[in-house]
Amino acid sequence: MENKGEIESLFIKMMKDLENIPQKDKFYQVDVKDFGLLKVQWKICEIFGYQIFEKDNISYKFGEKLDEPDITLEIRDKKLAIEFLKGGAFKFTFAPGHKGGFKIYKTVGWKIVDTEKGKKRSRITKPFLTAYFNEEKGYHPFILSKLPMFRNLVKMALGDDDYGVFVPINQSLGTFESQIMPVKVFKHFIDKASNIVMLNNCPCRTINDCQDHDKSLGCMYMGDDTLNILITEDKGHFATKEEALERVKLAIDDGLIPLLGRAMDEADGYGVEDTGHFLSMCFCCPCCCIDGKILTYGSISLNLFHRMEGVSVYVDEDLCVGCGECLEVCVFKGMEIIDEIAKINQERCLGCGRCESTCPNEAISIKVDDPSRIDESINKIESHVEVS
Repeated sequence: MENKGEIESLFIKMMKDLENIPQKDKFYQVDVKDFGLLKVQWKICEIFGYQIFEKDNISYKFGEKLDEPDITLEIRDKKLAIEFLKGGAFKFTFAPGHKGGFKIYKTVGWKIVDTEKGKKRSRITKPFLTAYFNEEKGYHPFILSKLPMFRNLVKMALGDDDYGVFVPINQSLGTFESQIMPVKVFKHFIDKASNIVMLNNCPCRTINDCQDHDKSLGCMYMGDDTLNILITEDKGHFATKEEALERVKLAIDDGLIPLLGRAMDEADGYGVEDTGHFLSMCFCCPCCCIDGKILTYGSISLNLFHRMEGVSVYVDEDLCVGCGECLEVCVFKGMEIIDEIAKINQERCLGCGRCESTCPNEAISIKVDDPSRIDESINKIESHVEVS
């Protein structure tokens, strides 16, 4: 096989280079807690090898097969195999595969196609990797981001300059200039926006057939880059500022968690080049939200979203009875029960405030230390993206 020697050499080097990760990688130590032990079988251009990921050790064998792997990863394209094994990163998309597996495709370009509902951008792809999961383990595809060799690839797909903030909707935080916090923050960007695209439905809630929240409260995108979105009538429309603000208020009334910031993969999904003028505004539910799933099942190293500056969440241990209701509503694995008392996992908590609203004993409180923090958050977002 052409390139076989090069692929073998790079394959062995990739596995060997990961041997010392458990001792020096802080992200790995956090990520490994979620899976404990993970057995990964590789098949790269008909060359076999496997790795076993544990808390204090990553072992490997070249040229051998596991009897019962947790995950099997297969790459068939020689050029893409070499690119990946050398640490290369590229834009990609993925799709469900057979029996819970999935496929990853490298994005190689875009084309304009005609459909019955008008022109649309279509991604040009090349098959890269197929993943097969042990169905009994119930792993989520985002678990791959916990494996160090995939970090650069995932970060490339999500964007190096991504920055997102979840804005709490809790009434207990009070009002700021006669507006509750998310309305004040969102209105600032809506007022400045040169263009607003509003989706007719939330893709996450629609795909998952959400039964608890309004599917019609879809994402909004703002800024000059959104002018390049080829959006069909059934998907969405260009919206007025009044429509946009009304959607924010309806989403808050529905109990959805507002998220805004720069998400370069959102622009990429519409075939739009993100030049720093593409602001995403999403309204996330705990059951269907793709961002919640990334944070729940993905590596902590992704660092996509941030707690709003100045927002603190506390548990009064004298009032907490360890009922676990806060655990049920936490979207981001930000809550733990330790010795029958709720504890905030400060590495994961994004301060959305759902736990405070749910606690039957009022043991949880959420606070903003200073109203000026709202302006700080606005300025931080504007350092990543411009909407006017």
